[in-house]
Amino acid sequence: MESFVIVHNVAKRHNIGTLVRTATAFGVSEVILVGRKDFNAFGSHGSTLHLNFRHFYTLQQAHQYLKDKDCDICGVEIADGAIAVHEHPFKKSTAFLLGNEGTGLSSKAMEICDYFVYISQYGCGTASLNVTVAASIVLHHFAGKACFPDNLLKSTVLAVTCSPCLTDHKKTMKFIR
Repeated sequence: MESFVIVHNVAKRHNIGTLVRTATAFGVSEVILVGRKDFNAFGSHGSTLHLNFRHFYTLQQAHQYLKDKDCDICGVEIADGAIAVHEHPFKKSTAFLLGNEGTGLSSKAMEICDYFVYISQYGCGTASLNVTVAASIVLHHFAGKACFPDNLLKSTVLAVTCSPCLTDHKKTMKFIR
């Protein structure tokens, strides 16, 4: 099983760098950028070197690519019929589409989703989580369900064991065509 993150309509561009760092930590295979190709890598702490990126101009193009890979698309949204993420509804490779920080997933984005998960909350005072926090929770659940191997502890930190996905010695992000 593989996991993917679809980045579309994220309002706060600095959240994308942190989202990439989260994707790296939880074994995401590719980050799929829809619309704008550029993003603010602030917060990624070099993790952009350990991920593959793919760009599409439209959600429909991304949808077709993922369906060709026999991949489910899971919207992370409080929606009718949404399943609590702790119930682990994941059956195969999954791409996660997270909503805009203010408005959630658009109706156009919701149309490409096969199903939805939500994150149970146990306190009062907020109706939603930051997009990178939500991604962390959902990707952690998926990685556990998919039995991704745990990274090895080295002293008091996790060891970076994977080699970067570099196209050359320039340390630029690798976009797959």
